[in-house]
Amino acid sequence: MDDALALASAQLSHQAFHGEWEAVFTLLEQFPTLINHASPGKGYTVLHQAAWHGADLHILGRLLQCGADTQRKTKDTLQTACDIARKQHKQRPELEFALFPGGRTLGQLMRKIFAQRLPDTLAYPDLLLMDNLLTLCCDEECVSPDAPAAERFSAAFLALTGTPLSTPYTPHVSIPPHWWVNTDYWRETFLPALLALEKQKSSIALEDSWATIGDLLVPEKESWGLRGDPWLWRELRKSTSRIPLPDTQTELTALLHNLVLAHTNTTRLDGDAIYIARFSRGGMSSGHLSLRFWEQEGIPTIVERAGWQREMWGRGHYANGV
Repeated sequence: MDDALALASAQLSHQAFHGEWEAVFTLLEQFPTLINHASPGKGYTVLHQAAWHGADLHILGRLLQCGADTQRKTKDTLQTACDIARKQHKQRPELEFALFPGGRTLGQLMRKIFAQRLPDTLAYPDLLLMDNLLTLCCDEECVSPDAPAAERFSAAFLALTGTPLSTPYTPHVSIPPHWWVNTDYWRETFLPALLALEKQKSSIALEDSWATIGDLLVPEKESWGLRGDPWLWRELRKSTSRIPLPDTQTELTALLHNLVLAHTNTTRLDGDAIYIARFSRGGMSSGHLSLRFWEQEGIPTIVERAGWQREMWGRGHYANGV
């Protein structure tokens, strides 16, 4: 580390320690690589210090946009920023939401790529494949932490197209070219871009251009009404993984209300409990959902998280109907 960078890193640690956030951002503009610099001793990054101070959501959002790593741990206690926030600010659930160290899923990383301009050469089959890949890779509940991203993507590609990703793009002479999936694009352009992002998955902030309602359902709630409620939560996370965030609180609330009704085949949420066979996974109340929980806690939690996310983007919290 050269002298200028060493001096800047010391200044950054001092400013973050004292919660001088505007000075922190000014310094990061000059030295962006210091965003995950760990202080001597305890090994706090600026994100750890922000968590300790209980910084406002727009401060956390700006740090995450700068590339702050949510999975980075301190040297002494091996704590993430989220761990520190949980310990220091037990009554602020928005900090846990903002700092959750889950990392981006393949589906989220693909959405980030697709949010940029796609090549004009891509035909309808490629666009259809794009949608199907996003649906297939929207969740990582059953994915081994050691599963290589390249193998997972190649397997998903094969499952959806019946064609190995390594197959050269050679359209059959009897079939119009725009009816073929362009394997060369997916192998030589898309996959390298995806793998480059995957290496940074814990330091890529959620962006307005590719965020969906499903992103708000991570992390899961810690308390539920009945045993079937977590399974409906996970089902909603998948079914909303392609739905952009509505502009208003009213629209989001109505959409979630209708989705819960559709998933449970009910007409009202003001009842007590209902039984859904597919959610029966063992336990005394297995398969039972609390409709009152969804009306009073489940849906309001997701809507509240949308407001927190807006604050992190600097767009201000939802007002009623706004």
